[in-house]
Amino acid sequence: MKILLDTRNFIWFIEGNSALKSNYRTFIEDTDNQIFLSIASIWEMAIKAGLGKLTLSQPLEELIAQAINS
Repeated sequence: MKILLDTRNFIWFIEGNSALKSNYRTFIEDTDNQIFLSIASIWEMAIKAGLGKLTLSQPLEELIAQAINS
């Protein structure tokens, strides 16, 4: 299955936030699924982080790289 993550669910997933529904986490972690993230989501996160409206556990670049390599 192809899954396009929205920005919020992507952040909750990579940050390990318990607000992400368990069935969503299961879909994302299922290696049979193809996970996609819009470039607009990356742009949105970069802008919000730059404005101080988004705090992440690691720099955005590292989180994206980590997500790609998982």
